[in-house]
Amino acid sequence: MKEMKVKTLQRHSKPGRMGASGMRRVNSALLLEIIREKGLVSRAELARLSGLTKPTVSSQVSDLLERDVVLEEGEGEPDSRGGKPPKLLRFNAERGCLVAAEIGSSAIRVWLVDLNGNRLDEEEAACMPGAGADRVLETAGGLIEAVLGRRRGRKPELLGIAIAAPGRVDARSGTVLEAGNVFHWRNVEVRKRVEERFGVPVLVDNDVNFAALGEMHSGLAVGVQNFLLVRLGTGVGAGLVLGGRLYQGTHWAAGEIAHMVFDRAAAVEGSSERGLLESAIGSDRVREKVRTARAGETVEVEQLPTADLAGELKEALGRGDAVAARVVDELAAQLSITVADLAATIDPELIVLAGDLFELVTDRIRELVGRVIPWPVRIELSALGSDAALMGAMGAARGLAHDLLCDLGRENISD
Repeated sequence: MKEMKVKTLQRHSKPGRMGASGMRRVNSALLLEIIREKGLVSRAELARLSGLTKPTVSSQVSDLLERDVVLEEGEGEPDSRGGKPPKLLRFNAERGCLVAAEIGSSAIRVWLVDLNGNRLDEEEAACMPGAGADRVLETAGGLIEAVLGRRRGRKPELLGIAIAAPGRVDARSGTVLEAGNVFHWRNVEVRKRVEERFGVPVLVDNDVNFAALGEMHSGLAVGVQNFLLVRLGTGVGAGLVLGGRLYQGTHWAAGEIAHMVFDRAAAVEGSSERGLLESAIGSDRVREKVRTARAGETVEVEQLPTADLAGELKEALGRGDAVAARVVDELAAQLSITVADLAATIDPELIVLAGDLFELVTDRIRELVGRVIPWPVRIELSALGSDAALMGAMGAARGLAHDLLCDLGRENISD
């Protein structure tokens, strides 16, 4: 528990002298974190676990009770000296609700959750990137309004929204700086637009970064300090967690592996908006390679890859389809080199592979990495699958709500 105290204080404190109100808010955050972790806890136990004085704990708990952030529920066992049984405290997860959203190339998904992350409702709609940012954000806003609207009458306060967005994202301002595959966005102020519509704080980050956070909090990377997640769909990207923290880079471009150079010939040809690697292995390009290779064959449309590209390729491989074998071999080679280069550069404890196409090539990636990297590298398929980015966004929203409930928010906590 001492480790939790240090983590909380580091997260909320700033260099220099902290005023009394700032310290009260940090103490409140620490106590609330302990209550949430323990489930049920007495005031005396809070004092022992936090290292705070009993009067400080009593004052902070009174404030949390007054604001319905925590509730008294039941009684504990009296101590060895007898006396009245202590009243137990629990976190009030129904005190508010949160929204996690993901803007994907083919679909926009929205979850409504309580403050413990329990899913209350969800919505999904097709995404039409070609219609422009205004249309996409309007669709996302409509889905958020739909899940909130169904809660009317038992309406908890909406405390915050977290959005997993495409492309290179300035997470500080919530702006998509560029999304070059199918979106063609430049400097789209996602956070500003959504905050103006819903009137609550909004977090925005790259979808792969949120997927990495999802794995860190709820997937294979729980407790892992150094790992990376590689996500492959229409786009390709990586989320890097170093020393237990998400690393985003100087230009918010850490993990933008779509721009990696995989051979000299491709580099001589010049760059593309999507990046050289993504232009070769994005799922739409893989589908295109299959169609191009079969252009001279007599093939019914139904036999061409459908929305389930990985499933179609797997089925084709099973019946000995030469075209599918060539395409998958090329994909395996390019991904194996990419993962090996990342392993040599980052030296992670774990590499998580997210995306259906990885199911076809994971063993080959492990084989090549095992041959060329002279130290052990653990490579695993994502435990969260397509929900990883939403899980990460939900976790980020819960962290934001925790700060808001302790009056930390985005402001400077020193007086």
